[in-house]
Amino acid sequence: MTTIGFDATPLLGQRSGVGHYTKRLIAAIMGLAPDWEVQLYTNRPLGELDHGLRDAQEIDAYLPASRWLWMQFVLPQAIAQRQPDLVHYTNALAPVRHARPYVVTIHDASLFLYSHYHPRSRIAAMRLLLPTVARRAAAVIVPTQVARRDLLVTLHLPPERVHVVYEAAPDWFERVQEPAQLDELRRRYALPPEFVLCVGTLEPRKNLERLIMALGELHRRGRRVPLVLVGPSGWHLGGRGGLSDMVNAAGMDGYVHYLGYVPTADLPGLLSLATVFAFPSLYEGFGLPAVEAMACGAAILTSRNTAMAEVCGDAAHLIDPTSVDDIAAGLEQLLDDPALRHCLKRRGPQQASLYSWERAAAETIAIYRQVLGQ
Repeated sequence: MTTIGFDATPLLGQRSGVGHYTKRLIAAIMGLAPDWEVQLYTNRPLGELDHGLRDAQEIDAYLPASRWLWMQFVLPQAIAQRQPDLVHYTNALAPVRHARPYVVTIHDASLFLYSHYHPRSRIAAMRLLLPTVARRAAAVIVPTQVARRDLLVTLHLPPERVHVVYEAAPDWFERVQEPAQLDELRRRYALPPEFVLCVGTLEPRKNLERLIMALGELHRRGRRVPLVLVGPSGWHLGGRGGLSDMVNAAGMDGYVHYLGYVPTADLPGLLSLATVFAFPSLYEGFGLPAVEAMACGAAILTSRNTAMAEVCGDAAHLIDPTSVDDIAAGLEQLLDDPALRHCLKRRGPQQASLYSWERAAAETIAIYRQVLGQ
């Protein structure tokens, strides 16, 4: 029996994009390889496992105080004791000393190309460890050709060991058609009849400041469209205080609604209600929120640089994320052109259907087999 271990710490707490990636990939792999044993290594209890992960074995190797200390000192001992055939690290880092072959997923090269988008503490640790982790990995998985190109340049890895495996939206992400469900969501979140939606962690590379400034420019022209933000507060925005400063500076008081973290089950409805989905990120290795928005038939505005053009194809309106004027012009065009919105909404599900977790799992299993010589 083949045994695959996973660093399961991304499954803890409120899940970010990496947490959703980890959960969906493991569940899809278990569905395609039901005879394999899956071990979940974590520094604190996972609690009740999600559907699709319940047959996995949680490995008790707890050290709640420090994930870094756990990964470098406790985890290697647990792996040496349990002896999985291979371990997959889904969030870029792995123990420097490792007794078993491993695969690592590195989602983008922003740490090296755009270090100012990260906290200094993260930069120091990651720049020290990531090159060694990547070079010692039996295989490196990246989510797009753009991410592969960037990592080959920055980490000087052998090209044959860096594999592109596209991520995906969950298969139940689709446009919500039921009026009663949409009305209930609109009431619960106090949503206006027309709004721009942005989903993602509130942090510098998501480019919220320019997005808010662009909407402020439209306000000054008389086009007063609210912005709805969904996602946890990240670093360097100062939580609500930092966001309030941006809103005040742009003259958008009363027109920015911050919902914070919302249940994943509510996202298809929110995406279906949005007039425009804005994702003007300054750098993305994949951009999962945009794929989820496409699956739900949203009219998308996103960046023409990084991986977004590769991922979205012709199903999004592309803008220069460094230009407030270009973001404003793109928003104005989408808001005032129902035919363009309809076209993008029609193309979105078609483009999103190119990506699936079953395909991602099959390609990942093929990489495992190659590493294991099966």
